[in-house]
Amino acid sequence: MEFSVSTLHELEKQIEDLSDSVLAKLNCRKLEDLTHDLFKPKGVTKDVITEIVLKMGSMICKSRTVLRSAAETLDQQKSEQIKTQNELIQCKSGKLASVKETVKTEMKLFTDVVKNNSVANDISPAKIKMAVKSAITEDDRSKNFIIFGAPEQLECEEQEMNERDLVGDIWGFMKFIGRPTITNIERVGVKKSDSPRSRPIKVTLRDPEIVREFLSRAKVLKSVDVADYNFNYNKLYLSPDRSQDERISRQKLVQEMKERIKTDPSKKYYIKNNKVCVAE
Repeated sequence: MEFSVSTLHELEKQIEDLSDSVLAKLNCRKLEDLTHDLFKPKGVTKDVITEIVLKMGSMICKSRTVLRSAAETLDQQKSEQIKTQNELIQCKSGKLASVKETVKTEMKLFTDVVKNNSVANDISPAKIKMAVKSAITEDDRSKNFIIFGAPEQLECEEQEMNERDLVGDIWGFMKFIGRPTITNIERVGVKKSDSPRSRPIKVTLRDPEIVREFLSRAKVLKSVDVADYNFNYNKLYLSPDRSQDERISRQKLVQEMKERIKTDPSKKYYIKNNKVCVAE
């Protein structure tokens, strides 16, 4: 008998039924009240006692088998968890090494520039400060993602819901465990009373790795079709928090893709690695 939640429930039910049977035959209310004297009354024969002992022995054997299987299952899960953690550590170590190498290269380039007097005069503290600020901003954006298409007033079954509820629902649709750790969530821009368009929602999570995984599962929303909301989850669009230059570049790619679709609508196009690709 292998370990599983259903097996445990089944075994629990069998033990409960056996206990009830024993208590009924001994005219006792609960197992804690069992005493040696309860086996003396007439009617509690040797055959009855033998039957009880045999059933309890069989139940003990089943319990031992399930417990052994449970221990093996937990050991296996623990090993898999350790393996996953090691893979994650190796992945982050690799990325850290890559960052160190990039910094080393950039510092070398910076040193080479400084050695060139004709260019060094153009490097001011203000420019260095601006470069550092740009790098920090880029790192901050990696913890964000944007939700497009959500109405300003969110409702479910005619009850108001907020943006955090929306992210929690999406989190569940994507089969994540628990609830997301949201450090900040806000609407982007100023709401215009004469515009029917809703403002996008910027969500900030604690870990950029989770943001990347979240965005990689965005296509799951296309298959979500639930009622009782004043919007459709399959109409929402998730994107990274792009810089202004990245948004301009993205708009050009989208325009290029639209033109190619008009030219040849029989093919399926998509954007990947900053270029328009054709699905084969």
